[in-house]
Amino acid sequence: MATATAPGHLLGLGALPADGFEALLGLAAVMKRHPLAWRSALEGRAIACLFEEPSTHSRVSLEVAINRLGAFPVMLPLAHDPLAETAGVLSTYCDAIAVRTSRHRDLLELAEHAAVPVVNARTDREHPCRALAECLALRDRFGELHGLQVAYVGDCEALAYSLIEAAMLSGMVLRIAEPLTDPALVGRAGEAVSVVETPREAASGAAAVVGATSPEPVADLLPVEQAVLRALVTGDWEV
Repeated sequence: MATATAPGHLLGLGALPADGFEALLGLAAVMKRHPLAWRSALEGRAIACLFEEPSTHSRVSLEVAINRLGAFPVMLPLAHDPLAETAGVLSTYCDAIAVRTSRHRDLLELAEHAAVPVVNARTDREHPCRALAECLALRDRFGELHGLQVAYVGDCEALAYSLIEAAMLSGMVLRIAEPLTDPALVGRAGEAVSVVETPREAASGAAAVVGATSPEPVADLLPVEQAVLRALVTGDWEV
C-alpha cells in the first residue's frame, strides 16, 4: 500500500510525515535482515547517481543498493551543464536521481525540474540517508527511538541538521553542542533538541553518542538507500 502523504523526493527529512519516517525505518529494517530478497523490486529500472566529487563510500553503497533492487546504476559526475537540462535528460532515461553535492541549492534546482524522484545523498545542508541509518542502528539496539537520549558530537553540519529533523519526527531527544548554523531549526524542534556548550556535556548521561568522525554505518546505510529508492520509485512504502 502506498503512503498517500509521502513526498515525491527525499531532499531532507523535514519534508517527511511521521508515518513516512517510520515506514522507511521499518522497510529498511526488513531489507537489512533480507538484503537479497528485493531483486525484482526495481527490475528493468535505471537510477542516476550524480557526484560532484568522488566519494568511494557513497558510490559503492548506492551502486550496491541499486543492484540489490534489480535496477541499473548510472554513475555520473555532476557536470557543468545547466541543471534544468540535466534534470530533463535524466528524467527521460532514468527512474530516479541520487545527488551528492556541496551545494544544497543545486539539489533543489534539480528536484524542481526533474520528473522523477530525487534523493539527497548528501549536501552541505543535509545528510538524510546517514541520519536514517543512524536511527535504524539506534532502534535496533534500544528497541525504540521515542524518549531515547542521544548526543551528537562532531562538526558535520549536514548530519547534525538531519538528526535534528529525525528527532522531531521520532520523539528522540537530541543533545548537541555549539556551534549551530541554524538556530531557527533548533527553535522549531522545541523539546526534541537541547543545545549545550561542550561535547562532554552533550554526551553526559546519553544512551548513545553519534559522531560525525566515526565510520559511516555501512551495514545500515545500504538498507536505508534500498528502502528510500524502492519507496520513492514505486510509491509503495509498506513492507
